[in-house]
Amino acid sequence: MAKIKWGVIGAAGIADKRTIPEGIIPAENSELAGLMSLPGTGVEELSEKYEGVAWFTDAEEMLDAVELDACYIASPPHVHLEHVQACAERGIHILCEKPLAITVPGAEQILQVCEEAGVKLGVGLMMPFHHIAVESKRLVQEGVLGEVVSARAQFGFDYPPMAGAFRQVKELHRGGAFMDVGNHGAALLEFVIGARVESVMAMSASIVHQYRGAEDSLIAVLRFDSGALGIVDTYFSTTAAQNLLEVNGSERTLIAQGILSQTPDGVLRVVASDEGAVEHLRIISDERNVYVAEIQVFAEAVLNDTAPPIPGEEGLWSQRVVEAVYQSAESGRLVRVAEV
Repeated sequence: MAKIKWGVIGAAGIADKRTIPEGIIPAENSELAGLMSLPGTGVEELSEKYEGVAWFTDAEEMLDAVELDACYIASPPHVHLEHVQACAERGIHILCEKPLAITVPGAEQILQVCEEAGVKLGVGLMMPFHHIAVESKRLVQEGVLGEVVSARAQFGFDYPPMAGAFRQVKELHRGGAFMDVGNHGAALLEFVIGARVESVMAMSASIVHQYRGAEDSLIAVLRFDSGALGIVDTYFSTTAAQNLLEVNGSERTLIAQGILSQTPDGVLRVVASDEGAVEHLRIISDERNVYVAEIQVFAEAVLNDTAPPIPGEEGLWSQRVVEAVYQSAESGRLVRVAEV
């Protein structure tokens, strides 16, 4: 099988925790060829961990020294544009972590850079590859729930203040919990119910942790263009969030537990209310790994010269939803995504 050669910018963090070992390494059509991370982040040790792959502390040095087909960018979002430009100038295709940027204009500029350079741009919104997400979307499309009335996504965990955590600094990340994982929840709801967020009302708070301007808790109430309502509640302040997806239909309700996480497990139940919840069906995750699926399909797009399944336009739309959420939380008013 043909393989593409991957470089990684921002190799510590989520790249080392998930995307490299669970995505690039096991993907049959991919090969890890270069690692870049800033000095002091242990990139030398990462090179040893991944069988001596070439390592660098400067992104452009890696891009010039190693022959690459694609680059996975997992650096902080306030420097994504810099790294995207460096890859695009060299004709290297890009899979960029979300959020694409910290502002909508920044995300628009990233799309423009890639379009002008003729390189593919994919976005690290990986949750649609989860088996339970795929099954949830299928059940909604087949009308098993009836008409979708409302949907909810919860994603939370505890994230105490720590030195160097850019996700806790508003100037570097626009916000906290919603910017980091709430966007996953909103995007997953759109994917499952097949509708776009039309407008939002949101409230944010710093209840447990005091960051540098970023929230540790946020709840967003959504209206979709289908007419359905939604909720995304997201936290950096709890140890026991259920991280669930719920879709309420006119006939049945779908509840998927464990789906909003970095792991492939989960249980989907469809219940019908008749003097209590009567289970209509149950699906157990087949444990497919979302990271290897994400890497393989992007590599296929490069090899076959087709569009990435989660293209840059999805990242830009997600950025607009995120910005609408923060504008609502800051102003206390309803914000329409189209006006952001």
